Amino acid sequence: YEEEAEADDGDGTSEVTALAFDGDHVASGHACGAVFLRNTSRTLMRASHEGVVTGVHWEGGATAFSASADRRLAQWDVRTGTRVAALQAKRPILCMDVCEGYAALGLDDGSVCVCSLSPLRLLFSFKAHDSPVSAVRLVTVSQLVTSCAGGGVALWRLDEEEGSERRLTRFDGHTAPVVCVDGDAEKVVSGARDGTVRVWDISLGRLRFMLQGFTPYIGSVQLSSSWLMADGTNNAVVMMDFSNGEPAEEEDDDDEDGDEEEEEE
Repeated sequence: YEEEAEADDGDGTSEVTALAFDGDHVASGHACGAVFLRNTSRTLMRASHEGVVTGVHWEGGATAFSASADRRLAQWDVRTGTRVAALQAKRPILCMDVCEGYAALGLDDGSVCVCSLSPLRLLFSFKAHDSPVSAVRLVTVSQLVTSCAGGGVALWRLDEEEGSERRLTRFDGHTAPVVCVDGDAEKVVSGARDGTVRVWDISLGRLRFMLQGFTPYIGSVQLSSSWLMADGTNNAVVMMDFSNGEPAEEEDDDDEDGDEEEEEE
């Protein structure tokens, strides 16, 4: 969008660092701190942070949210472009995800904050990793996937008591920072600067399979029950379909003689 090109870092350019799109509404955040909200025809709001924007959320209503390395999770009035509320984290916010009125924030000290959006308030925080949190994904309000610059991936069951064996499952294997995660009820997927996308089995707590051939510039993974979409393959977006159709029927033990002879041959 032309208006967004006007936001710059002093050299006439502004890198887009956060993006959300629902088919009708676009929210974008920029390295210079600018936040833009647009519908399909025009810009509805422009606001700004004092640091790099690391997360945006807008569903087309009168309120929008953005997170930034300036340590703020901000709530914006879309009609006036004014900030109506803000939470200040103890450290810079590196990533954000939102699900059903709740937000998860990843901080540069390895901590995660979980907040409610209405009203905007901190619910709890915890130490998730020993290095900066690089990605967060609220799969449901009780299932959170996090990753870190050290290559670790973790699944948190937020409805389980602290100290419960089920509350946390860690997945280790990446050899470079993990930059994107997704998940569902059965599996977690992660993409990292080591050029791999890995799919982890939640119930077994281990790797299901690994996909190679990605560049270190991978930035996004999206998962469903039967397909996986990722970027980072020489400027291409790839979609991999893992559905196998109906399972093959097992052969009867009492096959006809002709079939048995044919197998023996």
